[in-house]
Amino acid sequence: MFQRAGRSLAVFVVVDPLDCGAAQEILLIDPDQWDAARRSLRSDLQAGGVSIRDEEIQPADFRRAVQEALEVRADHDQDHDRDVDDLLDDEDGPGYPAFALLLRSWLRALPEPASLPRHRHDGELDIASISALLDRIPGRGRRGAVPGPRTAKLPPKRKKSAGPAPIYRIKVGLKGARPPIWRRLDVPGDITLARLHTLIQVAFDWDDSHLHVFETPYGSFGRPDAELGHRAESRVTLEQVATAVNDKLHYTYDFGDSWEHDILVEQILDPDPAVTYPRCVGGRRAAPPEDCGGVWGYAELVEILADPTHPEHQDRRDWLGLAESTAFDPARFDATAITAALQRLR
Repeated sequence: MFQRAGRSLAVFVVVDPLDCGAAQEILLIDPDQWDAARRSLRSDLQAGGVSIRDEEIQPADFRRAVQEALEVRADHDQDHDRDVDDLLDDEDGPGYPAFALLLRSWLRALPEPASLPRHRHDGELDIASISALLDRIPGRGRRGAVPGPRTAKLPPKRKKSAGPAPIYRIKVGLKGARPPIWRRLDVPGDITLARLHTLIQVAFDWDDSHLHVFETPYGSFGRPDAELGHRAESRVTLEQVATAVNDKLHYTYDFGDSWEHDILVEQILDPDPAVTYPRCVGGRRAAPPEDCGGVWGYAELVEILADPTHPEHQDRRDWLGLAESTAFDPARFDATAITAALQRLR
């Protein structure tokens, strides 16, 4: 905990021993969120298979360990000589460089250890600079801060005594696609969001080679990431975050191309013993190829493939591995084939 420039903050420093002990992230939170943030980080890390051990260290040892981690990170980074004015003018708000500069200044308030690593930043920030940077610290849930408690409480999971889960008929639509691209899926309500992610990947013929996240009324779920505020999707079921017909979720795949999907609960049905789930019961058009530049890049790709005289036509065919441009049909959709692919996952 630090108290400087009239403000109190708790600090998390994430250090990766597999990266030469370099500091990876510096997270700043309000002291009253300390216990909740620690529980959230512990839970998410354990869900990801990381074992946790608590160990108290003396302030001088903390100072030495953190300064060593900061110096290793500085050696790795190419741009570590930005001055305070550059950091204050950062359009995206303070990130790691700003927090590292703050932390270097704060560490000098701790007892000096027997030995300190040589470091390149000898100047200490003045109070005015510290205050200015603190004023720019992102709010709850944005980069550089651990999200605070969520306003909506996650409903409990279904108990075995409650019987079989209902079937959720969901429509998954790719936002911004013109003409529309969508899939209608029947899935058990008690599947985890991690499993739902896999089903969407198959239904849209994605490769699962990028990050993803579900945005719900109860928070963000994906691979656990404390900085982004993503909790573990493997511990949450669909019916926990979508409890009624017309409830909506948002699913983003590939933060670069930003394939955004709206998920709408159209119906909640009793399971049919004669039906094998999951299944695809409707949809429209082929999904875009991976890494083609988002919905706008895909629209351009379709236009180029349809025009043999376009200067990029052959390059795009080669990139897709197409012997003929007609081998890729953007209007193609086969619910039976998607169902077979979904059920092979069983």
